[in-house]
Amino acid sequence: MTEDRFDQLLQEMRQEKAPPEQAAAACERVWRQIGASSSACAEFRPDFSRYLAGELTESRRLLMDDHLGRCAECRRTLAGVQSEPKVIGLPSSGSFHWPGWTRWAVAAGVALTAVYFERGRIDSALAPSGPRATVVSVSGALYRLPQGAIQPGATLSQADVVRTSAGSRAVLRLADGSRVEMNQRTELSVEAAWSGETIRLDRGDVIVQAARQRRGRLRVVTRDSVASVKGTVFAVSSGAAGSVVSVVEGSVAVSQPGGERTLTAGKQSATNRSLQQVKVRDAVSWSQDAEKYSTLLSELMGIEKQIAETASPALRTDPGLLQYLPPNAIVYVAIPNLAGALRQALGLIDQRARENTVLNEWWSSEQGQELQRTFDRFQAVTPLLGEEMVFVLTDKRVPLFLARIRPSRQEALQQAIARVAGDGAGKIPYRITQDLLLVSDNDSHLAAVSARLGAGAATPFAAEIARRYQRGVGWLAAVDGGWLNSGSGHQDESRMLGLLNMRYLFFEQRSGGGRDENEATLSFHGARTGLASWLAAPGSAGSLEYVSSGSVLAVSASTRDPRQAFDEIFSGMAPDSLGAVIRKLQSETGVDVGDDIASSLGTDFSLAIERPSLPVPGWVAALEVVRPGVLDDAIKRLVDAHNRSVPADHADWKMTLSRETVNGRSFTSVKAGAAPVTLYWTYDRGYLIASMDRALAVRAITLRESGSSLPRSANFQQRFPSSGGLHHSGFLWFNPNGIVADLAGLIENPTLKNLMSSREPVLVVLDGETEQIRAASRNRLTSLILDSMLLYGAGGGPGPIKGQPPHRNQKVLRTWDMKL
Repeated sequence: MTEDRFDQLLQEMRQEKAPPEQAAAACERVWRQIGASSSACAEFRPDFSRYLAGELTESRRLLMDDHLGRCAECRRTLAGVQSEPKVIGLPSSGSFHWPGWTRWAVAAGVALTAVYFERGRIDSALAPSGPRATVVSVSGALYRLPQGAIQPGATLSQADVVRTSAGSRAVLRLADGSRVEMNQRTELSVEAAWSGETIRLDRGDVIVQAARQRRGRLRVVTRDSVASVKGTVFAVSSGAAGSVVSVVEGSVAVSQPGGERTLTAGKQSATNRSLQQVKVRDAVSWSQDAEKYSTLLSELMGIEKQIAETASPALRTDPGLLQYLPPNAIVYVAIPNLAGALRQALGLIDQRARENTVLNEWWSSEQGQELQRTFDRFQAVTPLLGEEMVFVLTDKRVPLFLARIRPSRQEALQQAIARVAGDGAGKIPYRITQDLLLVSDNDSHLAAVSARLGAGAATPFAAEIARRYQRGVGWLAAVDGGWLNSGSGHQDESRMLGLLNMRYLFFEQRSGGGRDENEATLSFHGARTGLASWLAAPGSAGSLEYVSSGSVLAVSASTRDPRQAFDEIFSGMAPDSLGAVIRKLQSETGVDVGDDIASSLGTDFSLAIERPSLPVPGWVAALEVVRPGVLDDAIKRLVDAHNRSVPADHADWKMTLSRETVNGRSFTSVKAGAAPVTLYWTYDRGYLIASMDRALAVRAITLRESGSSLPRSANFQQRFPSSGGLHHSGFLWFNPNGIVADLAGLIENPTLKNLMSSREPVLVVLDGETEQIRAASRNRLTSLILDSMLLYGAGGGPGPIKGQPPHRNQKVLRTWDMKL
């Protein structure tokens, strides 16, 4: 297609008029997307009448104003409440003479009404002149958005937005003398009014030493909390999990969706139950004055509310079997005695099988009968054992099973093992020593390991396992990482990944109070290195705000400084490896990858895949960028260098870089030759928003502005593990509901349809510390496995697919039954 023909088509598209009904339908869809109610709407809407009547407290009104500014749907609902007609009885006819003073009374009433409804603007207009805050000190980098970095001595005007970078701290002094200490990756603005100053904390952590207020109050406002003071020391944190207000000294009035309360020294208030275990000491531990705050808190009690719902009698705190650990153990797996669980499982399956024909058919099949026999064999032995069973593997590949025997049940256990084994009783190498059952894979291994029981109980590996029991264990698996490294022949790969100094790997699962908690911890000897060191320490981040709550997959993380990470990798590259390619690229393009690209990037990114409505799903990315002009210039030079290298007879290989303004926002796009795809990006609040679909990029910005993104959704909030903290290093979100619902329409089996429709989203929270990486989730591992099986089966597994002949799936159906 020629360029003239292409321009003609574009002109025809611009002049094309859509039918009114199509335009109205599109408008309605946009309103539904923009005006989708968030989880906080239900907390605010009951107060609309009191808000219109001016009966809310000042802090509650301020929180309502902030929510209405974010939520379009609530503004429409409020307008409907405000416009409800009032029925007024008409007076009887008759002449009446208005006194002359009434015109002045009416005028005064109108003036007072105008003053009341415009009191917010009047309050701001009466604010003292001059800067709102002054930068006292900066450790690292402090940015004014979108202008750039600022130094100590700089002043902030009304509503100026500032942000600290990763690993940075800053101190501001407000116009009233209050001192505000900012943690790393914290974003806020300061607004002044006659009634006092307001710190709008978008995300991150602040510690405020409020000066004595001559008038009004000093407020710290987050998306779901308002803290008001006259003079005290307190901390406020706002992250993806919610907000926490912690009082160090004095008292603070806090207004949150759950109500209003006054906090005294050592007390806290959180908007999310998963944050109730965060200690006041931890909330201020990042401060340069942490020692002073710890002294102030030395006489205060610890956390009043623990996560009682996760405590369960099934959790074990006594590592009784650990004392028998053999030497050179490299794997330790401890599980609870499943006797009760097996009985419940059998009873539940029997009950459901009686109610469901499909399930009953499978439960009565050969595979189902074999599974029942396996359960019966377990049931014959497990009731005779203690509450814990342990599996151990030594470095000589010798397995060992250990379990205590219930008092006076040794003979009954021998008989049960004989019944389970049948004629092959001699093939089970086991030994009963007083109250202990030992099982291995052969007699020689059993004799060797039995002779040295307890020789490994004093090792550092055993000590680390014992520490896990102090907080209670459900399912526990531990691996000695040193053994993994010693047996690996891929030293270069391990060094690049940062696994050469790996210490231990732990997997834990706890159940209690209707909640499941899963945790994986990878620890190291000393500080993390290689790729393992790229995950930053927990801190607030904003890129996830651009991700839709309906996304299928989302990955978000905070990283180390990209320039530092690039320099470490680049310096370690061999001359004839990727380093040579980078050096050649820099010499040919004039683009310094370190100075022009890595140094322009921030430490916060998110990538999301949306639910596909076409065969190819859409995606959107949000990357923190501290030097957008430098990055755009580097991209332009790379495109120019590529185009110069394209042969003359392959002009369609060239890339096209263009800029355009759409609805007041500037977009840059790159189109690769004749390919039918284009990459679009723009900048918003210090983030580069990119997608192959410009509409998705615009939607991401709208989500962030409306406060209806993924981290604000109830679906996301409810899945935070209770063992988490205020901030995290990264998130992994997988929501199979959309895809599974689509696939469920292809399956005729009603049982599988029901299983598919009940799948829950998965949230994995990542935390990177100096010597370890921890991942936590509330989703069971068995649930994840079932999701994979369902997706596999939907493509050709369990039962006939609509439109396909039944015989095509019979083999897969048998395989599916065996899996279940």
